[in-house]
Amino acid sequence: MGKVIFSLIGFLVSGLIKSSFLFAFDPIFTPLQQRLIADGFSAELVQKIYQDPAVGLEPQVIAGNLKRSEKTLDYSQYLTETAISKAKNYLQKNWEPLNQAFQKFGVPPAIIVAILTVETWLGTYTGKYLTINILSTLSLANEPQVQEKIFSFYGNEITDPELQKQISSLLSLRSERGYRELKDFFSYVEKNQLDPLSIKGSVEGAIGIPQFMPSNIFQYGQDGDGDGRIDLFNHTDAIFSIAYFLHAHNWEKARDEEEKKQVLLRYNRSTHYVDAVWSLTQAIENDR
Repeated sequence: MGKVIFSLIGFLVSGLIKSSFLFAFDPIFTPLQQRLIADGFSAELVQKIYQDPAVGLEPQVIAGNLKRSEKTLDYSQYLTETAISKAKNYLQKNWEPLNQAFQKFGVPPAIIVAILTVETWLGTYTGKYLTINILSTLSLANEPQVQEKIFSFYGNEITDPELQKQISSLLSLRSERGYRELKDFFSYVEKNQLDPLSIKGSVEGAIGIPQFMPSNIFQYGQDGDGDGRIDLFNHTDAIFSIAYFLHAHNWEKARDEEEKKQVLLRYNRSTHYVDAVWSLTQAIENDR
């Protein structure tokens, strides 16, 4: 239920880090390494990660995400009888931590289960992309050579100079956010002694059962099981983290459906997503 965890010391020692400065397996990451080290991260940790051949650019993922349209997303799969039944079973199986989170943060179990269902099918699918790759690619998305790789997945449409300018501007903005998230990801794995090369997530870099961006982990992540770590691949930590997120955004003060949906929009800014979560919540609560 949790990710493979090991001590940071063991991680650094494994692979025999040499005394001389070693740059990334892919030299395109060298400036990023230098930037991370200048921002205070351990040179040994940074070098160890970027020397691994599994670390690489994911330009096709970034391009695909940019082209994705909210209108094409289909949430109906989460409202089938099978999905509702699985959600109800999960609620019963995990009633203790769900109820504890409710008592502490005032967020009903059904809404937490609905979010977990829509986000990751109750933790059964948490993403397939190495988070370090996604966030590193985003961090470098303002670099011409990286943008060229991303543009190559657009085909003939990218020949339009105006479109290329618009996408380039968008990538520059995403680069700023991507680097902030990358730093928070490094801090997260350091603090919680997690293997950064084992963490996979979404096309945006969201991770774990509740699909938190790294920046949200520090603001809203909770150690629900009291083991001293925040592990979002742990169901209890995930449950408590969602509960605290909604609590921090005034779930208890929301008086009606419209106001509660506004709180849910803070979790995911898609009205289709929010409508699906809300409908699933009602279905879970019916005849429970």
